[in-house]
Order: sequence, then C-alpha cells, then structure tokens
Amino acid sequence: MKAVIFDLDDTLYPEKSYCLSGYRAVADHIGGDYELLKELFIESPKMVFNRYFERLGINYEKEDILKLIGIYRGHKPEIEFFPDAVATIKALKEKGMRLGIVSDGFAEAQRQKVKALGCDKYFEKIILTDEIGRDAWKPSAKGFELLEKEFGVRADEMIYVGDNPSKDFYLKITAGVKTARITREDGVYRDTPYFEDVHEDYSLESLTDLVEITG
Repeated sequence: MKAVIFDLDDTLYPEKSYCLSGYRAVADHIGGDYELLKELFIESPKMVFNRYFERLGINYEKEDILKLIGIYRGHKPEIEFFPDAVATIKALKEKGMRLGIVSDGFAEAQRQKVKALGCDKYFEKIILTDEIGRDAWKPSAKGFELLEKEFGVRADEMIYVGDNPSKDFYLKITAGVKTARITREDGVYRDTPYFEDVHEDYSLESLTDLVEITG
C-alpha cells in the first residue's frame, strides 16, 4: 500500500456530534427548543424540522424547512476527531503513506466539517465529491481517479477506509481500491446492508489497525 484514503463521517469523527451541533445552531438562531430537536433526532433522523413544527403545533411552509436546513448545513460545527484518528494519521505519515479524504455529502456542510477538524493539517488531498458533481458521489470512481493522478499511485496501491456498507466497499468493484471498514458503536450506518453483498477487504476494530495492515 502506498496511500490511505479516508471517509469523513463516522470514520474520522462521530457524525451524531455534527448533527447535534447543527440542531443547537438552529435552535440558537430561531430561539427554539434544542432539547426537543435532539429528542426528535434520537427518535428518528428523518424530517426532524417538519416534526419539530408539528410537535409544537406550528403551521409551516416548504420555505420554512429550507431555511432551517440552510442554517444547519452552513453552521460552524463543534466536532472533534475520534481518539484513534490523529494517532493513526501521524503513524501512517511516519511510514511515508500518502493520505487523503474522499467524502460525499452536501459540499457546504462537508467543507465546514473539514475546516472545523483542521483536516488540511493532516491530509495532502481532500476530495468532497459534491464539489465535482452529484455523479461523483460514491461508489463512483471519480474521486479515486483524481487521487491516482495526484499521488502517482495505482488504484490497487490505495486502501479506502469507510463505514457505510451501502457504498464504501463497493468501491473495490468500481474504483479497484482495497477497502477497510471501521464500525463505530454509534455509527449511523452500523446496521446498513451491503450493496450487492460486496464486503470490505479488512475489518478494523480501531483505525490503528491500519498501521499493521499497510505493512
């Protein structure tokens, strides 16, 4: 292996912490009830803002929901790396590994996460697929083709570390990279079925396992 490429959400930091940070930002902006937003999110992450208005008996229009979504996606999140992330990144760098990120999600929100975590200090190349186009979202190979050129490595010399079975590990088919899965205790996609039953090459108990796997 010559390069290790990471997913972002629930791989390098806990995604739920981002969600709760976003709901707090929304509550602060509108003078709303953060605890209720948190309660609704824990019940189900779907249509939280719609359910919030309905729970409070407030009539709302589509524009009201879009406004709250805009605040949520544009907020400066209060998030931190998982404990195993920074130590692993430093150890891989010491071994001479090229390090990158390929992450899906709405570009504005993902860029705010990258900035909040200070990812530019640790990774040579950060590819937010939404900035390329929706057709570049995983399991598209587009982000990895860019990394092959950037790093001067073949696809089979890269390993992609992710958490979402619906797309992250199918990259071994579309992009030809090795794949590794980190399963977090509160991971959003912990129980998601595998796309076309394509599994990871390596299962990680901790990101630190990568130091041995990469040789």
